[in-house]
Amino acid sequence: MAVSADDAASFREAVGDEEPAAAGDHVVPPMAVAAMVMGAAMEAVELPAGAVHTAQELEFGRPVDEGVMLACSATVVSNSVRRGTRFIVLEMRGDDGAETALRARSTIAIAGASE
Repeated sequence: MAVSADDAASFREAVGDEEPAAAGDHVVPPMAVAAMVMGAAMEAVELPAGAVHTAQELEFGRPVDEGVMLACSATVVSNSVRRGTRFIVLEMRGDDGAETALRARSTIAIAGASE
């Protein structure tokens, strides 16, 4: 996945960021990177109706310039059932081949699960 200049501009507009990027500044807003990496990873994960996102942790490794290709991945690091609710912890990453730009962990609860 690559974040284009148009993607970055659309994100800035959507969140009401009225501060124009400085001339020559081609860095994508960190939260735009997070949204796109998590969105790409979640395309590979099928969650049932009623799944609830209960927690999120984000760790930014380095700035991402517009157009840089990021490899996105999602790994289930925990899958447990407690009192009829399944809790899944996903780790998502966005790497450019040399460095990690983003590491995120999401906890998702799904009611009505059996052990």
